[in-house]
Amino acid sequence: MNPEKSILKYLSEKSPLSFRDFVWFILYHPDVGYYSRHLQPNKVHRRRAIDVAVEDMLEFCDGEVLELKTLNDVEKLEDGFRGVIVANEFFTSLPFYLVDRGMEVYVDINGEEFNETLMEPSKELKEFLSYTSAYVDVTRYPACVDAAKMAELIGSKLERGFLLAIDYGLPAEEYYSRKLRIACFSEDTFGHNPYSKVGLQAVAAPVDFTALIEWGGRSGFSITGFTSYRYFLLNTIGEDELEEPSDFKSIAMPVTIKVLVMHKGITRQKLKCLRSTPSFGYWNRYNYEITDEFESGD
Repeated sequence: MNPEKSILKYLSEKSPLSFRDFVWFILYHPDVGYYSRHLQPNKVHRRRAIDVAVEDMLEFCDGEVLELKTLNDVEKLEDGFRGVIVANEFFTSLPFYLVDRGMEVYVDINGEEFNETLMEPSKELKEFLSYTSAYVDVTRYPACVDAAKMAELIGSKLERGFLLAIDYGLPAEEYYSRKLRIACFSEDTFGHNPYSKVGLQAVAAPVDFTALIEWGGRSGFSITGFTSYRYFLLNTIGEDELEEPSDFKSIAMPVTIKVLVMHKGITRQKLKCLRSTPSFGYWNRYNYEITDEFESGD
């Protein structure tokens, strides 16, 4: 089945369609969705660093390890889970809304051309916009509602343990003051046009880490620490991220990888992966509660 023709047919029957639902169809339709047909590769340096971090976390909570990479993996997460949940570029694999001048972007089709229409935000998006209003300084931006709600869901399923989220993104202070482009990539191409090569490439937006913290807190998560990927690698395996080869996703993403750790059902612990953290700018806001317990970075 040709992915692009299938999506064109679907849109012609359903349009106008929320940009969020448009992205879901591209990524997760069981027949033509990109993640239904492709697996995200593991990276050697990151795999080693994750293993070290998780082994350390398991010392503070008896339980299992579950790794989430795409939405399909969430089915494995059961109520009362104990242990460590690793979200490895998981949140950027989720659908997202697109906001333009406070309105919700919808997608429709005219022949084989994609067109955008602005409509009043849905109820779900309106709640998220009330959160972003304190930060927004741009007219058009992705709204990672699914990522925020998934952090809340993970927290509701977890009884005792940690969430280790490794992904491309920014805290809210930076997220809504930049003109962030949508990342589009496949196994051998990258770009920023979600209406090109539809079904043949993944479409992703950077993660709003502040939203993960905010919504995760609604189901009992507390922040353990927030750090850069470079510090994460140095703390765990003693090697810099510069030795990690680039892929098309990293090229297409307009921001760098960051690492967020949250915990539930246990007290805050001194973790190896957070032994040192950046100590400037917005990092202080997210690590201020642990400055006495952790060694600060330069």
